[in-house]
Amino acid sequence: MINISLSEMSRIFIALTPDLELNKTISDLKNNQKKFLNKDAKVNWSNDHQHHITLNFIGSMEPEQKEEMFNLLDNRPPFKNLPIEVSSLGYFPNDDGKVLVLNINLSSRLKNLFNEVDKVVARVGFGMSLRSFKPHITLARFKDKSRPFSKLIELDDDINSIIKSLDVYESTFESTKPLHTLIKSYDFE
Repeated sequence: MINISLSEMSRIFIALTPDLELNKTISDLKNNQKKFLNKDAKVNWSNDHQHHITLNFIGSMEPEQKEEMFNLLDNRPPFKNLPIEVSSLGYFPNDDGKVLVLNINLSSRLKNLFNEVDKVVARVGFGMSLRSFKPHITLARFKDKSRPFSKLIELDDDINSIIKSLDVYESTFESTKPLHTLIKSYDFE
């Protein structure tokens, strides 16, 4: 478990972070997708070291709320290592979305983890998630309504990996680019 001090009020989210091997694969996919970027298209690519699958974006939390959430996560049975499958590139939240993502197959174990995290967040006073969970890893964002890519790369096979921790991040912005700082990590068994 990693502890890092926090500022007074911070925007918090809980996520799953790819291991180094999967992260390299994601970065390679992004570089290959860039070859299909249309001329003059403006795309903001995610930082190669900030890939994650968001389970719950909580938002601003008081220090007492963070401590209560950490205590709830500290005192629950450990999570098991979580197999995941990356299935395809696509647009989020749907085909009209302005975010390029890697879609993650929603296994029953991933759904159960999402539900467990949602319960913890609700106990701290933040409402349960109202939207359905569509696990993904953000690759890029764009504002133009037209598609910035001539095509999307198709994966020959699903990409399989194991997630080994549940991570809590603080989100800030630097020059309009999001920065995510790991503040606590819960290792899986």
